Amino acid sequence: MPAGERMVFTLMRCAVACLLLTLLGGALAVLFYIPPLARHLHSAGLSFQNLRPIHTTFASAWIFLGGITCVFHYLHNTFGEMTAPERRRFRFQMICWGLAGLGIAATLPFGLGSGREYLGFHPAFSLLIIAGWVAFAVTFFGRVRQQFWERPVYVYMWATGILFFLYTFSEGHAWLIPGIRNHPIVDLQIQWKHCGTVVAAFNMLIYGSLMYMGETLSGDKTYARSTKGFAFMGIGMLNSFTNYAHHTYHLPQNELIKWIAFVVSMLEIILLIDLFFTVRRSLKTRNPTDHFTFSQGAMTVARHWVLGLLLVAILISIPPLNSFIHGTHVVMAHAMGSEIGIDSLIVFAVIAFVLETSYKRCWMTQKILSSARLRRSLVLVNRSLVALFLWLLIHGSAVAWCRAYSLPVPDLIREINAPMLVLFGLAHALALLRLTLHICPLLWEPGQRRIREYEIYPTEFYRAERS
Repeated sequence: MPAGERMVFTLMRCAVACLLLTLLGGALAVLFYIPPLARHLHSAGLSFQNLRPIHTTFASAWIFLGGITCVFHYLHNTFGEMTAPERRRFRFQMICWGLAGLGIAATLPFGLGSGREYLGFHPAFSLLIIAGWVAFAVTFFGRVRQQFWERPVYVYMWATGILFFLYTFSEGHAWLIPGIRNHPIVDLQIQWKHCGTVVAAFNMLIYGSLMYMGETLSGDKTYARSTKGFAFMGIGMLNSFTNYAHHTYHLPQNELIKWIAFVVSMLEIILLIDLFFTVRRSLKTRNPTDHFTFSQGAMTVARHWVLGLLLVAILISIPPLNSFIHGTHVVMAHAMGSEIGIDSLIVFAVIAFVLETSYKRCWMTQKILSSARLRRSLVLVNRSLVALFLWLLIHGSAVAWCRAYSLPVPDLIREINAPMLVLFGLAHALALLRLTLHICPLLWEPGQRRIREYEIYPTEFYRAERS
Protein backbone atom coordinates (compact mmCIF):
# COMPACT_ATOMS: atom_id res chain seq x y z
CA MET A 1 0.00 0.00 0.00
CA PRO A 2 1.37 3.49 -0.82
CA ALA A 3 2.63 5.55 2.13
CA GLY A 4 0.04 8.28 1.48
CA GLU A 5 -2.82 5.78 1.70
CA ARG A 6 -1.36 4.32 4.90
CA MET A 7 -1.37 7.82 6.39
CA VAL A 8 -5.03 8.30 5.49
CA PHE A 9 -6.02 4.97 7.09
CA THR A 10 -3.93 5.74 10.19
CA LEU A 11 -5.75 9.04 10.63
CA MET A 12 -9.14 7.35 10.19
CA ARG A 13 -8.29 4.75 12.84
CA CYS A 14 -7.17 7.46 15.26
CA ALA A 15 -10.35 9.44 14.57
CA VAL A 16 -12.51 6.39 15.31
CA ALA A 17 -10.49 5.70 18.49
CA CYS A 18 -11.22 9.27 19.64
CA LEU A 19 -14.92 8.72 18.90
CA LEU A 20 -14.95 5.57 21.02
CA LEU A 21 -13.29 7.44 23.91
CA THR A 22 -15.89 10.19 23.47
CA LEU A 23 -18.71 7.66 23.74
CA LEU A 24 -17.10 6.02 26.78
CA GLY A 25 -16.62 9.34 28.57
CA GLY A 26 -20.14 10.51 27.73
CA ALA A 27 -21.76 7.20 28.75
CA LEU A 28 -19.96 7.16 32.10
CA ALA A 29 -20.76 10.83 32.70
CA VAL A 30 -24.49 10.38 32.07
CA LEU A 31 -24.59 7.55 34.65
CA PHE A 32 -23.94 10.17 37.34
CA TYR A 33 -27.58 11.18 36.91
CA ILE A 34 -28.51 7.88 38.62
CA PRO A 35 -27.67 8.31 42.36
CA PRO A 36 -26.86 4.62 43.15
CA LEU A 37 -24.56 4.36 40.14
CA ALA A 38 -23.05 7.77 40.94
CA ARG A 39 -22.05 6.49 44.39
CA HIS A 40 -20.35 3.45 42.89
CA LEU A 41 -18.50 5.62 40.37
CA HIS A 42 -17.39 8.00 43.12
CA SER A 43 -16.13 5.05 45.17
CA ALA A 44 -14.09 4.01 42.11
CA GLY A 45 -12.41 7.42 42.09
CA LEU A 46 -14.36 8.87 39.15
CA SER A 47 -16.33 12.11 39.07
CA PHE A 48 -18.54 13.91 36.59
CA GLN A 49 -16.18 16.90 36.59
CA ASN A 50 -13.30 14.69 35.45
CA LEU A 51 -15.23 12.63 32.90
CA ARG A 52 -16.84 15.54 31.07
CA PRO A 53 -13.46 16.93 29.81
CA ILE A 54 -12.68 13.47 28.38
CA HIS A 55 -15.94 13.59 26.45
CA THR A 56 -15.44 17.13 25.10
CA THR A 57 -11.70 16.80 24.38
CA PHE A 58 -11.94 13.61 22.35
CA ALA A 59 -15.13 14.79 20.61
CA SER A 60 -13.15 17.75 19.28
CA ALA A 61 -10.25 15.44 18.36
CA TRP A 62 -12.66 13.15 16.46
CA ILE A 63 -13.91 16.05 14.34
CA PHE A 64 -10.46 17.53 13.75
CA LEU A 65 -8.95 14.17 12.75
CA GLY A 66 -11.88 13.51 10.41
CA GLY A 67 -11.16 16.75 8.58
CA ILE A 68 -7.41 16.05 8.51
CA THR A 69 -8.13 12.61 7.02
CA CYS A 70 -9.81 14.28 4.06
CA VAL A 71 -6.91 16.75 3.71
CA PHE A 72 -4.35 13.93 3.48
CA HIS A 73 -6.60 12.07 1.06
CA TYR A 74 -6.55 15.16 -1.17
CA LEU A 75 -2.78 15.64 -0.83
CA HIS A 76 -2.08 12.02 -1.76
CA ASN A 77 -4.53 11.85 -4.68
CA THR A 78 -3.60 15.24 -6.12
CA PHE A 79 0.16 15.42 -5.66
CA GLY A 80 1.19 11.78 -5.61
CA GLU A 81 3.28 9.74 -3.21
CA MET A 82 4.67 11.28 -0.02
CA THR A 83 8.37 12.09 0.13
CA ALA A 84 10.74 10.79 2.80
CA PRO A 85 10.72 14.10 4.80
CA GLU A 86 6.91 14.14 4.67
CA ARG A 87 6.74 10.57 5.97
CA ARG A 88 9.09 11.50 8.84
CA ARG A 89 6.99 14.57 9.67
CA PHE A 90 3.86 12.45 9.65
CA ARG A 91 5.41 9.96 12.10
CA PHE A 92 6.46 12.86 14.33
CA GLN A 93 2.98 14.38 14.05
CA MET A 94 1.21 11.15 15.03
CA ILE A 95 3.66 10.38 17.85
CA CYS A 96 3.04 13.83 19.35
CA TRP A 97 -0.73 13.53 19.06
CA GLY A 98 -0.70 9.92 20.26
CA LEU A 99 1.33 10.78 23.37
CA ALA A 100 -0.94 13.75 24.06
CA GLY A 101 -4.07 11.61 23.65
CA LEU A 102 -2.78 8.82 25.89
CA GLY A 103 -1.61 11.33 28.50
CA ILE A 104 -4.94 13.17 28.51
CA ALA A 105 -6.93 9.93 28.76
CA ALA A 106 -4.71 8.72 31.62
CA THR A 107 -4.64 11.92 33.69
CA LEU A 108 -8.12 13.45 33.38
CA PRO A 109 -9.95 10.67 35.28
CA PHE A 110 -7.77 11.49 38.30
CA GLY A 111 -8.47 15.22 38.15
CA LEU A 112 -5.08 16.21 36.71
CA GLY A 113 -6.24 18.98 34.40
CA SER A 114 -6.74 22.69 33.95
CA GLY A 115 -10.46 22.94 34.68
CA ARG A 116 -10.97 25.05 31.55
CA GLU A 117 -13.82 24.66 29.06
CA TYR A 118 -12.77 22.50 26.06
CA LEU A 119 -9.16 22.68 27.28
CA GLY A 120 -9.64 20.73 30.47
CA PHE A 121 -6.39 18.76 30.15
CA HIS A 122 -3.03 19.78 31.60
CA PRO A 123 -1.30 22.53 29.57
CA ALA A 124 1.80 20.34 29.17
CA PHE A 125 -0.06 18.21 26.63
CA SER A 126 -0.83 21.33 24.62
CA LEU A 127 2.84 21.54 23.64
CA LEU A 128 2.63 18.09 22.03
CA ILE A 129 -0.58 19.03 20.20
CA ILE A 130 0.96 22.24 18.86
CA ALA A 131 4.18 20.46 17.79
CA GLY A 132 2.21 17.86 15.83
CA TRP A 133 0.01 20.55 14.30
CA VAL A 134 3.02 22.52 13.10
CA ALA A 135 4.39 19.38 11.41
CA PHE A 136 1.00 18.89 9.73
CA ALA A 137 0.95 22.54 8.60
CA VAL A 138 4.44 22.26 7.09
CA THR A 139 3.41 19.19 5.07
CA PHE A 140 0.19 20.80 3.87
CA PHE A 141 1.66 24.12 2.78
CA GLY A 142 4.70 22.39 1.31
CA ARG A 143 2.40 20.50 -1.06
CA VAL A 144 -0.05 23.26 -2.02
CA ARG A 145 2.32 26.25 -2.20
CA GLN A 146 2.97 25.84 -5.92
CA GLN A 147 0.23 27.77 -7.79
CA PHE A 148 -1.50 28.30 -4.44
CA TRP A 149 -3.66 31.17 -5.71
CA GLU A 150 -5.11 28.98 -8.44
CA ARG A 151 -6.39 26.30 -6.07
CA PRO A 152 -10.11 25.61 -5.43
CA VAL A 153 -11.72 27.28 -2.44
CA TYR A 154 -11.61 24.21 -0.18
CA VAL A 155 -7.81 24.39 -0.18
CA TYR A 156 -8.04 27.96 1.14
CA MET A 157 -10.56 26.81 3.75
CA TRP A 158 -8.20 24.10 4.94
CA ALA A 159 -5.29 26.56 5.00
CA THR A 160 -7.36 29.02 7.04
CA GLY A 161 -8.50 26.30 9.46
CA ILE A 162 -4.93 25.08 10.00
CA LEU A 163 -3.52 28.54 10.73
CA PHE A 164 -6.56 29.62 12.70
CA PHE A 165 -6.29 26.61 14.99
CA LEU A 166 -2.71 27.56 15.88
CA TYR A 167 -3.91 31.06 16.77
CA THR A 168 -7.06 30.19 18.71
CA PHE A 169 -5.48 27.21 20.52
CA SER A 170 -2.72 29.51 21.76
CA GLU A 171 -5.33 32.13 22.71
CA GLY A 172 -7.12 29.52 24.82
CA HIS A 173 -4.04 29.33 27.02
CA ALA A 174 -3.96 33.06 27.74
CA TRP A 175 -5.18 32.29 31.26
CA LEU A 176 -1.64 31.12 32.06
CA ILE A 177 -0.57 34.79 31.90
CA PRO A 178 -0.91 36.25 35.44
CA GLY A 179 -2.25 39.58 34.18
CA ILE A 180 -5.22 37.80 32.59
CA ARG A 181 -5.75 35.13 35.21
CA ASN A 182 -6.09 37.79 37.91
CA HIS A 183 -8.88 39.64 36.04
CA PRO A 184 -11.96 37.36 35.99
CA ILE A 185 -14.01 39.34 33.44
CA VAL A 186 -11.13 39.51 30.95
CA ASP A 187 -10.40 35.83 31.52
CA LEU A 188 -14.07 34.94 30.94
CA GLN A 189 -14.27 37.02 27.77
CA ILE A 190 -11.18 35.32 26.29
CA GLN A 191 -12.40 31.87 27.34
CA TRP A 192 -15.79 32.36 25.68
CA LYS A 193 -14.14 33.77 22.57
CA HIS A 194 -11.86 30.74 22.41
CA CYS A 195 -14.81 28.34 22.73
CA GLY A 196 -16.41 29.92 19.66
CA THR A 197 -13.30 30.30 17.54
CA VAL A 198 -11.90 26.80 18.09
CA VAL A 199 -15.19 25.46 16.71
CA ALA A 200 -14.75 27.80 13.73
CA ALA A 201 -11.31 26.27 13.11
CA PHE A 202 -12.62 22.72 12.74
CA ASN A 203 -15.64 24.01 10.78
CA MET A 204 -13.21 25.31 8.15
CA LEU A 205 -11.66 21.84 7.89
CA ILE A 206 -15.03 20.06 7.87
CA TYR A 207 -16.85 22.34 5.41
CA GLY A 208 -13.84 22.31 3.09
CA SER A 209 -13.89 18.51 3.24
CA LEU A 210 -17.60 18.50 2.40
CA MET A 211 -16.94 20.68 -0.65
CA TYR A 212 -14.01 18.50 -1.82
CA MET A 213 -16.02 15.32 -1.29
CA GLY A 214 -18.98 16.69 -3.27
CA GLU A 215 -16.69 17.77 -6.11
CA THR A 216 -14.94 14.38 -6.27
CA LEU A 217 -18.11 12.30 -6.13
CA SER A 218 -20.06 14.39 -8.62
CA GLY A 219 -17.24 15.44 -10.94
CA ASP A 220 -18.66 18.99 -10.90
CA LYS A 221 -15.82 21.46 -10.19
CA THR A 222 -17.77 24.68 -10.68
CA TYR A 223 -18.91 25.37 -7.10
CA ALA A 224 -15.40 25.14 -5.59
CA ARG A 225 -14.27 27.84 -8.03
CA SER A 226 -17.42 29.96 -8.02
CA THR A 227 -18.14 33.34 -6.48
CA LYS A 228 -20.66 31.69 -4.16
CA GLY A 229 -18.04 29.24 -2.92
CA PHE A 230 -15.56 31.99 -2.10
CA ALA A 231 -18.36 34.03 -0.49
CA PHE A 232 -19.07 31.06 1.78
CA MET A 233 -15.42 30.96 2.78
CA GLY A 234 -15.32 34.74 3.37
CA ILE A 235 -18.40 34.64 5.59
CA GLY A 236 -16.96 31.65 7.42
CA MET A 237 -13.68 33.48 8.07
CA LEU A 238 -15.52 36.54 9.36
CA ASN A 239 -17.74 34.32 11.49
CA SER A 240 -14.61 32.70 12.93
CA PHE A 241 -13.74 35.97 14.62
CA THR A 242 -17.25 37.03 15.61
CA ASN A 243 -19.44 33.98 16.22
CA TYR A 244 -18.71 33.91 19.96
CA ALA A 245 -20.24 37.35 20.51
CA HIS A 246 -23.92 36.46 20.18
CA HIS A 247 -23.44 33.84 22.90
CA THR A 248 -22.00 36.36 25.39
CA TYR A 249 -24.76 38.92 25.84
CA HIS A 250 -24.27 38.59 29.59
CA LEU A 251 -20.71 39.96 29.30
CA PRO A 252 -19.76 43.62 28.78
CA GLN A 253 -19.27 44.31 25.07
CA ASN A 254 -20.34 46.79 22.41
CA GLU A 255 -23.86 46.31 20.97
CA LEU A 256 -22.52 46.64 17.42
CA ILE A 257 -20.32 43.58 17.96
CA LYS A 258 -23.35 41.56 19.00
CA TRP A 259 -25.31 42.55 15.88
CA ILE A 260 -22.38 41.83 13.57
CA ALA A 261 -21.94 38.42 15.17
CA PHE A 262 -25.62 37.58 14.82
CA VAL A 263 -25.91 38.62 11.15
CA VAL A 264 -22.66 36.93 10.09
CA SER A 265 -23.47 33.68 11.91
CA MET A 266 -26.91 33.47 10.26
CA LEU A 267 -25.37 34.15 6.84
CA GLU A 268 -22.91 31.28 7.29
CA ILE A 269 -25.71 28.86 8.19
CA ILE A 270 -27.76 29.93 5.15
CA LEU A 271 -24.77 29.49 2.84
CA LEU A 272 -24.02 26.10 4.41
CA ILE A 273 -27.58 24.99 3.60
CA ASP A 274 -27.03 26.16 0.03
CA LEU A 275 -23.78 24.15 -0.14
CA PHE A 276 -25.59 20.98 0.98
CA PHE A 277 -28.28 21.44 -1.66
CA THR A 278 -25.65 22.18 -4.35
CA VAL A 279 -23.73 19.00 -3.50
CA ARG A 280 -26.98 17.04 -3.45
CA ARG A 281 -28.02 18.34 -6.88
CA SER A 282 -24.60 17.52 -8.34
CA LEU A 283 -24.72 13.98 -7.01
CA LYS A 284 -28.29 13.52 -8.24
CA THR A 285 -27.28 14.67 -11.71
CA ARG A 286 -24.51 12.09 -11.86
CA ASN A 287 -26.48 9.28 -10.19
CA PRO A 288 -30.22 9.90 -10.62
CA THR A 289 -31.21 6.60 -8.99
CA ASP A 290 -32.10 6.27 -5.33
CA HIS A 291 -29.33 3.71 -4.70
CA PHE A 292 -28.15 4.21 -1.11
CA THR A 293 -24.53 4.97 -0.34
CA PHE A 294 -23.51 5.74 3.22
CA SER A 295 -21.59 8.90 2.35
CA GLN A 296 -24.59 10.44 0.57
CA GLY A 297 -26.97 9.23 3.29
CA ALA A 298 -24.90 10.88 6.04
CA MET A 299 -24.77 14.13 4.05
CA THR A 300 -28.55 14.08 3.61
CA VAL A 301 -29.15 13.64 7.34
CA ALA A 302 -26.62 16.40 8.13
CA ARG A 303 -28.42 18.73 5.72
CA HIS A 304 -31.69 18.24 7.61
CA TRP A 305 -29.94 19.02 10.89
CA VAL A 306 -28.56 22.26 9.44
CA LEU A 307 -32.09 23.33 8.52
CA GLY A 308 -33.44 22.52 11.98
CA LEU A 309 -30.56 24.11 13.85
CA LEU A 310 -30.90 27.29 11.78
CA LEU A 311 -34.26 27.91 13.44
CA VAL A 312 -32.86 27.14 16.92
CA ALA A 313 -29.81 29.35 16.30
CA ILE A 314 -31.99 32.29 15.26
CA LEU A 315 -34.21 31.93 18.33
CA ILE A 316 -31.45 31.60 20.93
CA SER A 317 -29.55 34.52 19.37
CA ILE A 318 -32.41 36.94 20.18
CA PRO A 319 -30.98 38.86 23.18
CA PRO A 320 -33.94 38.48 25.62
CA LEU A 321 -34.28 34.76 24.84
CA ASN A 322 -30.51 34.29 25.07
CA SER A 323 -30.47 35.78 28.56
CA PHE A 324 -33.16 33.30 29.63
CA ILE A 325 -31.75 30.12 28.17
CA HIS A 326 -28.10 30.75 29.01
CA GLY A 327 -26.85 28.05 31.35
CA THR A 328 -29.76 25.70 30.57
CA HIS A 329 -29.93 22.50 28.54
CA VAL A 330 -31.03 24.52 25.49
CA VAL A 331 -27.40 25.55 24.93
CA MET A 332 -26.35 21.92 25.39
CA ALA A 333 -28.95 20.84 22.81
CA HIS A 334 -27.66 23.41 20.32
CA ALA A 335 -24.04 22.34 20.85
CA MET A 336 -24.75 18.60 20.62
CA GLY A 337 -27.01 19.04 17.61
CA SER A 338 -24.28 20.98 15.82
CA GLU A 339 -21.34 18.74 16.71
CA ILE A 340 -23.17 15.44 16.16
CA GLY A 341 -25.94 16.26 13.69
CA ILE A 342 -23.70 18.32 11.41
CA ASP A 343 -19.96 17.95 12.06
CA SER A 344 -19.89 14.28 13.12
CA LEU A 345 -22.18 13.18 10.31
CA ILE A 346 -19.95 15.01 7.82
CA VAL A 347 -16.95 13.18 9.33
CA PHE A 348 -18.78 9.86 8.89
CA ALA A 349 -19.53 10.86 5.30
CA VAL A 350 -15.83 11.71 4.76
CA ILE A 351 -14.72 8.35 6.15
CA ALA A 352 -17.24 6.54 3.96
CA PHE A 353 -16.11 8.60 0.98
CA VAL A 354 -12.46 7.65 1.57
CA LEU A 355 -13.41 3.99 1.96
CA GLU A 356 -15.59 4.04 -1.15
CA THR A 357 -12.71 5.61 -3.09
CA SER A 358 -10.08 3.24 -1.70
CA TYR A 359 -12.23 0.16 -2.29
CA LYS A 360 -13.81 1.38 -5.52
CA ARG A 361 -13.24 -1.99 -7.27
CA CYS A 362 -13.98 -4.12 -4.22
CA TRP A 363 -17.44 -5.56 -4.81
CA MET A 364 -18.06 -6.95 -1.29
CA THR A 365 -16.81 -3.84 0.50
CA GLN A 366 -18.94 -1.57 -1.66
CA LYS A 367 -21.88 -3.80 -0.81
CA ILE A 368 -21.17 -3.27 2.92
CA LEU A 369 -21.02 0.51 2.48
CA SER A 370 -24.38 0.43 0.66
CA SER A 371 -26.00 -2.17 2.91
CA ALA A 372 -29.43 -1.97 4.51
CA ARG A 373 -27.78 -2.68 7.90
CA LEU A 374 -25.61 0.42 7.65
CA ARG A 375 -28.64 2.42 6.55
CA ARG A 376 -30.61 1.23 9.60
CA SER A 377 -27.71 2.21 11.85
CA LEU A 378 -27.71 5.71 10.38
CA VAL A 379 -31.49 5.96 10.97
CA LEU A 380 -31.02 4.85 14.60
CA VAL A 381 -28.30 7.45 15.15
CA ASN A 382 -30.54 10.17 13.75
CA ARG A 383 -33.65 9.17 15.69
CA SER A 384 -31.86 8.79 19.01
CA LEU A 385 -30.21 12.19 18.52
CA VAL A 386 -33.59 13.77 17.71
CA ALA A 387 -35.03 12.32 20.94
CA LEU A 388 -32.10 13.57 23.03
CA PHE A 389 -32.13 16.96 21.31
CA LEU A 390 -35.88 17.48 21.87
CA TRP A 391 -35.69 16.51 25.53
CA LEU A 392 -32.82 18.92 26.16
CA LEU A 393 -34.83 21.66 24.47
CA ILE A 394 -37.95 20.88 26.53
CA HIS A 395 -36.12 20.73 29.85
CA GLY A 396 -33.99 23.80 29.14
CA SER A 397 -37.00 25.85 27.99
CA ALA A 398 -38.99 24.87 31.09
CA VAL A 399 -36.13 25.87 33.38
CA ALA A 400 -35.62 29.15 31.49
CA TRP A 401 -39.34 30.01 31.71
CA CYS A 402 -39.48 29.31 35.44
CA ARG A 403 -36.29 31.27 36.06
CA ALA A 404 -37.59 34.26 34.10
CA TYR A 405 -40.79 34.45 36.14
CA SER A 406 -39.28 33.34 39.49
CA LEU A 407 -41.31 30.13 39.52
CA PRO A 408 -40.25 26.70 40.79
CA VAL A 409 -39.45 24.10 38.17
CA PRO A 410 -42.40 21.66 37.91
CA ASP A 411 -41.86 18.45 39.85
CA LEU A 412 -42.52 16.31 36.77
CA ILE A 413 -39.81 18.04 34.71
CA ARG A 414 -37.33 17.88 37.55
CA GLU A 415 -37.99 14.25 38.46
CA ILE A 416 -37.90 12.74 34.98
CA ASN A 417 -34.90 14.75 33.77
CA ALA A 418 -32.30 12.24 34.95
CA PRO A 419 -34.09 9.13 33.58
CA MET A 420 -34.69 10.82 30.23
CA LEU A 421 -31.06 11.95 29.90
CA VAL A 422 -29.82 8.47 30.78
CA LEU A 423 -32.29 6.76 28.43
CA PHE A 424 -31.75 8.99 25.40
CA GLY A 425 -28.04 9.56 26.05
CA LEU A 426 -27.21 5.87 26.30
CA ALA A 427 -29.49 5.02 23.36
CA HIS A 428 -27.64 7.53 21.20
CA ALA A 429 -24.24 6.30 22.39
CA LEU A 430 -25.20 2.71 21.52
CA ALA A 431 -26.49 3.78 18.11
CA LEU A 432 -23.23 5.57 17.37
CA LEU A 433 -21.28 2.55 18.62
CA ARG A 434 -23.27 0.23 16.36
CA LEU A 435 -22.61 2.47 13.36
CA THR A 436 -18.90 2.69 14.17
CA LEU A 437 -18.53 -1.07 14.60
CA HIS A 438 -20.02 -1.62 11.13
CA ILE A 439 -17.28 0.54 9.62
CA CYS A 440 -14.31 -0.48 11.79
CA PRO A 441 -13.45 -3.76 9.96
CA LEU A 442 -12.91 -1.79 6.74
CA LEU A 443 -10.20 0.32 8.39
CA TRP A 444 -7.80 -2.60 8.85
CA GLU A 445 -5.59 -4.26 6.23
CA PRO A 446 -7.12 -2.57 3.18
CA GLY A 447 -4.44 -4.03 0.93
CA GLN A 448 -5.19 -7.60 2.04
CA ARG A 449 -8.93 -6.99 1.74
CA ARG A 450 -8.52 -5.81 -1.85
CA ILE A 451 -6.43 -8.89 -2.71
CA ARG A 452 -8.93 -11.28 -1.08
CA GLU A 453 -11.89 -9.67 -2.81
CA TYR A 454 -10.11 -9.78 -6.16
CA GLU A 455 -9.52 -13.50 -5.71
CA ILE A 456 -13.11 -14.21 -4.65
CA TYR A 457 -14.94 -11.88 -7.02
CA PRO A 458 -12.83 -11.70 -10.23
CA THR A 459 -15.91 -11.28 -12.45
CA GLU A 460 -16.98 -8.15 -10.63
CA PHE A 461 -13.46 -6.74 -10.92
CA TYR A 462 -13.41 -7.47 -14.62
CA ARG A 463 -16.72 -5.69 -15.08
CA ALA A 464 -15.47 -2.74 -13.07
CA GLU A 465 -12.37 -2.50 -15.23
CA ARG A 466 -14.47 -2.61 -18.42
CA SER A 467 -16.86 0.08 -17.15
